[in-house]
Amino acid sequence: MHKLALLLALTQIVSAQIRPLALPDYYRIESVSAPALSPDARKIAYVRTRIIESENKRHSEIWVMGADGASPTLVSDSSFSATKPRWSNDGKLLAFDVAGAPWFIHMDAADRKPYQIKGVEGTPVFSPDGKWIAFTRKVAPPKKDSAPLSEFDKLTEERFKGRMYDWMNFRFDGRGYLPDPRDPQATPPLELFVVPAAGGEPRQLTHLGVDILNPTWRADSEALAFTADLHQRDEYAYERADLWTVTLHGEPRMLTKDDGWQHASPAWSPDGRTIAVLRQEGLARLLAAKSKQGSPVDIFLVSAAEGLAAPLRNLTADFDDIPGPPHWSADGKSIYFESGVKGTEHLFRVNLSLTKVEQVTEGDRTVLQVSIAADRIAYTASSTSKPAEIYTALLPQAGGVAQGERKLSGINDALVAQWQLGKVERIRYDSRDGTSIDGWVVLPPGYEQQQRQYPLVLVIHGGPHGAYSSSFSFEEQLLAAAGYIVVYTNPRGSTGYGEKFQWGTWGGWGERDYEDVMSGVDYALKHYRADPRRLGVAGYSYGGFLTNWIIGHTTRFAAAAVGAGPSDWISNYGTGDIPRTKESEFFGSPWQDNARDVMLAHSPVLFASQIQTPTLFVHGEADERVPIAQGEEMYTALKKRRVRAKFVRYPGEYHGGWSPWDMVHRYREELLWWRQFLGN
Repeated sequence: MHKLALLLALTQIVSAQIRPLALPDYYRIESVSAPALSPDARKIAYVRTRIIESENKRHSEIWVMGADGASPTLVSDSSFSATKPRWSNDGKLLAFDVAGAPWFIHMDAADRKPYQIKGVEGTPVFSPDGKWIAFTRKVAPPKKDSAPLSEFDKLTEERFKGRMYDWMNFRFDGRGYLPDPRDPQATPPLELFVVPAAGGEPRQLTHLGVDILNPTWRADSEALAFTADLHQRDEYAYERADLWTVTLHGEPRMLTKDDGWQHASPAWSPDGRTIAVLRQEGLARLLAAKSKQGSPVDIFLVSAAEGLAAPLRNLTADFDDIPGPPHWSADGKSIYFESGVKGTEHLFRVNLSLTKVEQVTEGDRTVLQVSIAADRIAYTASSTSKPAEIYTALLPQAGGVAQGERKLSGINDALVAQWQLGKVERIRYDSRDGTSIDGWVVLPPGYEQQQRQYPLVLVIHGGPHGAYSSSFSFEEQLLAAAGYIVVYTNPRGSTGYGEKFQWGTWGGWGERDYEDVMSGVDYALKHYRADPRRLGVAGYSYGGFLTNWIIGHTTRFAAAAVGAGPSDWISNYGTGDIPRTKESEFFGSPWQDNARDVMLAHSPVLFASQIQTPTLFVHGEADERVPIAQGEEMYTALKKRRVRAKFVRYPGEYHGGWSPWDMVHRYREELLWWRQFLGN
């Protein structure tokens, strides 16, 4: 009897500890990111980030653990946020970034005290032979003498508190108002430098007057490859960076042709004869050709000696999705890259002799930030039920998938163990035209035990050229914990389903994508106990646009929540920071007849006369991507028509990267809105 009573008591204690996820948990979840394997694959450096609720900020630290997960140790100063860990090629130095400045730790030192190396003034790139550190830093040209001002003019200038500009790209989200991009004095270029590994006087290798990006060493440490766009100062040009090399003697050479193609993320082959690089057709070429879709992104091989004089080789021509930056295998026979495919993210490999792409990691999950050293990989992986943690596995020697995977970190294990999470199910259904669509459904905890109908919320991702994946989502689980069935899908425009699918919204935002998400709602109503009278729809950015569009084209939803959603493409063209989206996907500028017609036909505010859905608007006041006036236009239209609406403004917040306090407040306001109009 005593044993039975004890067992019952323990069961009650455990049951009491299990609870639904709650809004305060937002402050408790930590994250791990940027795993970096040491060259001998015996250690892993990584970033661990937590929220300091009382200070309304996120704080990051550098930790190091064994490749077996043993002895995780804080190595950065906890007084400062640190990011971007990277190892020297001999594994003796660990570098990281603190407030934009590089710091180093000698891993063999007893105290492991962080220090700086004289002359290193940017993110360090260690040479393979250990003799040099390359970096980029801004170099301003000498100031020109200006005409002297009178005392009156000086006083007038001092009293002026406004802004003046005569350049086109004068603002950008997350950065605010920009200095003159045409003037190297106002926007100094990032030039390439090298300094002895022990420190010393930096030596400038480039004098191009434009930003040097993605520098990477040749195996013999005698040269570097990088990308640079000679048209960077032309405010009417779109990105068209070329592939370059420069020797240690400062002799730069363009390998590509300055012909409007965009290059990024070069990587030298181990023998130094070939450079792998991401290559795509530049936007200016697409606009000139009046293209109906964007350019594919592929990994090309370029001869380091001959450049485009030798034939290019496209390694991913038959890979219908977007490859990430290339990474050579140690034997030079394969190239690894990451990519999103069908609602997952994984590591892939292309065999150079066969030009065949193989998947290296597996599972219905999201594998990101893969670090490769020797025969081992380290990465973060997340599933719909678990936040990201760090894993390691062995690379296969002759094709196939990674072996011997081990989970190394568990920073959220104790917290996750407290939660009764909603069950997540993958769904696949046909849209109205027969196109197959991927999605997920999150069921409220206890759904199987309670035979009743639940309200349903459709959530739409941003982009549109992004995608949901099988990863942990606090927002969706929070809604499920509050008693809502949650549906989220990857409609046309999403990445990971091939080129045709990705560009399926060009010239028609709100058409096929609208049918895709609505078909997902119909599928959920048919297969789950969702109440058709209590439907909600929500989205942020592009998801906010599609939410605006939906409530103007159907009255099926009892409530909506719009986050930073475009509503008027005519005004958005001139007030947002990326008019390029309209010039490409809406076929031009508002003063061009065809483009104007497309913009008007797909502006949600012009369908406000049909809206009956009570709608919550949330928007950052500093948003430059989708300026807050876009939300105000819809809000005013609804209020004029006496449709229930509420606007919540967040001072200082851009389009993304909101502070913890404002994120929690936003989630709370949305929960209150759903409760008011959907019940539960």
